[in-house]
Amino acid sequence: MKKLVFAVAAASLLAVSATSYAAVPVKIFVEDKQIQSDVAPIVENGRLLVPIRAMTDSLGASVSWDQASKTATIRKWSETVKLTAGKNTSYYEKEGRSNQLTFDVPLKIVNNRLYVPLRFLSQFFGYQVATSGDAVFVNSPLSQNERDILYRGDLAQARRIVMDNGPKTAHFAQKPIAYTHEREGFETTFLFPIGESNRFFLISDDTVSFYELQDDFFVVTWQAHIPVGQKGTVELFLENKVTNATGSKPEIKEFFFYRTGGLVTSTNITTGTIDSDGKITVVGVKRIVGGEVKEESGSLALKSSDEKRTITSNS
Repeated sequence: MKKLVFAVAAASLLAVSATSYAAVPVKIFVEDKQIQSDVAPIVENGRLLVPIRAMTDSLGASVSWDQASKTATIRKWSETVKLTAGKNTSYYEKEGRSNQLTFDVPLKIVNNRLYVPLRFLSQFFGYQVATSGDAVFVNSPLSQNERDILYRGDLAQARRIVMDNGPKTAHFAQKPIAYTHEREGFETTFLFPIGESNRFFLISDDTVSFYELQDDFFVVTWQAHIPVGQKGTVELFLENKVTNATGSKPEIKEFFFYRTGGLVTSTNITTGTIDSDGKITVVGVKRIVGGEVKEESGSLALKSSDEKRTITSNS
């Protein structure tokens, strides 16, 4: 179903025919900077197509060209898209999975340049696209309000945005490791550096990942597995009892944590802090059984009472 939906969406974005192309004086801005290119975008049947290299450079992606197969390979993070002139099927790899995109017409070369649909290319990597007059704007996936909170706002609010959106929208700097689940029950533990919201470790059952906000995108830059042991996953992680690690792990010693775990109909929520010696201090607990709160004490706020925010830049 996911493959079919993506194919239909892609086809709607590349609704072009065999009619002639017409150059248009369209301005394209990526994060408020106008794209500079020696060739203009083109429009066919109301769809804006852009020269692939000018667009990928502006998005921080790389592109390689195979002349023999007339195939362009676009790469950003661990994600790739392959677009072949003359074909209506393109291939991509994302989040460790391979799939294909089917367009309603073959991609074409105009004046020795491969043109691609602006909206498809931008949205594949997670940007927002908007038009105004003769200009097209490719912007951050975050709203201005979200950016204000994440970079300068209340720490608890920022952590809530991160917890709600980070894991769902993240990109992977390296190919993600295989998900494992050898323990009974479920667990999700967010480990934030003291005073911070925009980078964190996330323990999800037997996998631990490090997320950081880079240019308004959540990116996983380190992952590992936590094997089953005599201790809990947090304690094993703090002792660096991990395997299959990829990427570079940051050295962080003090954390605020928010943990949700349980079995079947029982859920436990715990908040607290971890000091530089690995001592865990619980500050809030909530136990829910069958949808009914059986125990609640302390504070489940997303920051400790004496925690002060470390302001981060959004540049």
